[in-house]
Amino acid sequence: MEDNIVFFPKLKDRIINLGKKALEEKDFIKALKLCDQLKEMNQHNSQTELAAVACLLEGNRAKEARERCEELVFGPFESDEAIEIYISILFQIKEYEELQRSIKRLLTQNRIDENQMDKFQAMLTLSKKVVSDREGGKFQTLDLHNLVENSEPINKQLELINELRATDCTLVLNQIGDILKSSKANPLIQSFILFILQEQSIEKDFEINKVNQRMTWNVTISVDEHNSFVDAILKKLSEILESENPSAFEIAKEHFRHFMTIYFPFVPMPAEVNTWAACFYYIVQQYFDHDVDEEELKDLFNVEYFPVKSAIALVKRFEDEGYFNITN
Repeated sequence: MEDNIVFFPKLKDRIINLGKKALEEKDFIKALKLCDQLKEMNQHNSQTELAAVACLLEGNRAKEARERCEELVFGPFESDEAIEIYISILFQIKEYEELQRSIKRLLTQNRIDENQMDKFQAMLTLSKKVVSDREGGKFQTLDLHNLVENSEPINKQLELINELRATDCTLVLNQIGDILKSSKANPLIQSFILFILQEQSIEKDFEINKVNQRMTWNVTISVDEHNSFVDAILKKLSEILESENPSAFEIAKEHFRHFMTIYFPFVPMPAEVNTWAACFYYIVQQYFDHDVDEEELKDLFNVEYFPVKSAIALVKRFEDEGYFNITN
């Protein structure tokens, strides 16, 4: 027993150091497991619990983050540092009544200062309006059918997306399902909808049909393949381009990230890292009026020109269809 008492502080430090390293490497699953281990050992503190909340949010597990953050704010630690995160989570997952109760409780406890209240006021006002409209039967369901057919100008579609972000998505799940499985819908608009579902932690299966790929998707499904592919391409572009021309690298990086937003949660096929890195290298060099020939691509990326040419053609088609002129 005495050995255990001596051993635990060292073990705690070891776990904390491993957790910091996992966070630096953005390995949020591992970091969360280490935070959970500290909690099981009763060696956790407000900072390790705050890290656990951050990991849950990164994993699109907002409801679990809400429960853990509530305990952090109102439990033994009474962490004032976590208050703003907790209120933001409640607003994100549209628990408006709980948001109002929590702010009232925190004000009673004198734990919200004037600067924080200024930030919370807009959330509080909107939450009261939504609750009032629901209770009064004034709440109108969004009509999203134009997104299914991609029949409206893109600025009108983006207006609907912004309205959807401020709406409880559980009220329009059938319409959302129709959009996500529509082969006519704008794939970038579909991606924005998926991001909103993640933000609101809507745990429902949806059939996705976009960029000639299909899958059954849920916010709990890992997107590691997508993220790993993005990281691998950016690493390759950095190795080839960043030191040579930092401005070109930044343009290539942002252009590629936008392209992958269109594809989310899929990856382009074939998922060959060198081919797609060569594709965006070629495209960005064109922006700087630098001609790139087959030999240069082969020397830099060890690729054949034909698959790179096909990848370039796909990106150009997306550009021609206006997908790169959209931001949200």
